[in-house]
Amino acid sequence: MQSTAATSTITATSGSPTIGAKGWVDTQPLSPSVSEALGVPARTVSQQPPRQVRGAEEVYAAPNVGRFLVLAAELVLLLLVFHLFHLETRSFILMSAVVFGTFFIHYWLPFRFKEPFWVTVSTGGAFLLLDPKVATLLIAVGLAFFLILRLPVAFQWRVLSLGAIFAALIYGCATRGPSIPASFYPVFGAIFMFRIIIYLYDLAHRTEPPRLLPFLSYFFLLPNYYFTLFPVIDFQTMRRTYYQRDIHEIAQQGAHWMVRGTIQLMLYRLVVYFNDPYYLPDRVTSLGALIATLILTYLMYLNVSGKFHLVVGMLHLFGYDLPETNRRYLLASSFSDMWRRINIYWKDFMVKIVYFPVYFRLRKRGERRAQLFATAAVFLVTWALHSYQFFWIHGQFILSWPDTIFWGVLGLLVMANVLLESRGKRQQPYSSWQVRALKPVKILGMFVAMTTLWSFWSAPNLGAWVYLMTHWIHSH
Repeated sequence: MQSTAATSTITATSGSPTIGAKGWVDTQPLSPSVSEALGVPARTVSQQPPRQVRGAEEVYAAPNVGRFLVLAAELVLLLLVFHLFHLETRSFILMSAVVFGTFFIHYWLPFRFKEPFWVTVSTGGAFLLLDPKVATLLIAVGLAFFLILRLPVAFQWRVLSLGAIFAALIYGCATRGPSIPASFYPVFGAIFMFRIIIYLYDLAHRTEPPRLLPFLSYFFLLPNYYFTLFPVIDFQTMRRTYYQRDIHEIAQQGAHWMVRGTIQLMLYRLVVYFNDPYYLPDRVTSLGALIATLILTYLMYLNVSGKFHLVVGMLHLFGYDLPETNRRYLLASSFSDMWRRINIYWKDFMVKIVYFPVYFRLRKRGERRAQLFATAAVFLVTWALHSYQFFWIHGQFILSWPDTIFWGVLGLLVMANVLLESRGKRQQPYSSWQVRALKPVKILGMFVAMTTLWSFWSAPNLGAWVYLMTHWIHSH
């Protein structure tokens, strides 16, 4: 599941929208840092003087032999684990070796050469990890996008030109014509299908033209050639967090996240081992077997969160101090809390592209109405974009009742959560001991709800899910 997180609710205090770092509703004003990360237009945030970026970045990139050796040893051990446990395919081992080897050189380069070197390796890596024809076509299309965006014409004409290219490629993906290799479409989609939306949104809200180096560093990321299921990285966040603190701290956090991702992928193997690789509800002959099946089906998401941690951890090695992709989603205590945890990048994507535009358009008609309509829009777009993503990977759109009902029910539950939280603010808050006592109950309730919904979403059709849930009763 690429995008299982949809939105973050905002409310208003003293007439200003707020966004909660730990909740859907917060009482603090929208901070400039959050707004910059989400790409909110400048009029919605207070202006602050720019920090001296370049000098700080160069200081943060200063090398240290001892700390480098520690990082190098950790990466060598990680690569050894990848190899010994056959964590992924040989292409993954090769990609990881190239990434780590690039870091060993990148670390010692003068600061002004670091990003150009990383971009050069990432772009050239396409020819190592992909078919040469696919790599050539991929880079050619990317450069064509950049040249179109640099044209001295109105922005809407540039967008329409990109849309025409996308339409032609969508037709090619649907018909699988012989002129373009079939393996081109999943990689193209993994790189451009979502990030081009973010890039165009950010480009529309700034006056400076696009620059080649940031463009290439954003789209042509070496791990993306292998991972077609890729976190939706925000362009502004990627640029803003570049060497925003000491490189050893950034890289060490990346190593930690890669270890976490490795552990999650190993746990995923256990889940696959104990769970049916195919949808076989006939084997669910008892209540215990049903519970185990529901839990194991939900835990299949470890495959996604594990890969996301590996990807972002690798990017940390090159100074991109990106935020966490998933945060203890099994401990979510509400549906809104789940969306804040299970895919943070998708949540930020939806807040930026869908939630904020709808909310600010409707807020004059009432805060609650704006929140509910914006939340509904987020889930509608999420449902549509899941089908869009499935199309690029498999060549056809996914339109099924389980998928439609899953996102519809989830959207309604989150909207109900929004109403409850907005009303709860006006009521007497719980005491600290009541909050601590209720928290485990809420976590367990959310886990049960999500395992049930997830099993429904994973079913091929409605009848198969009903059969899965009831077969154990009729088998006695």
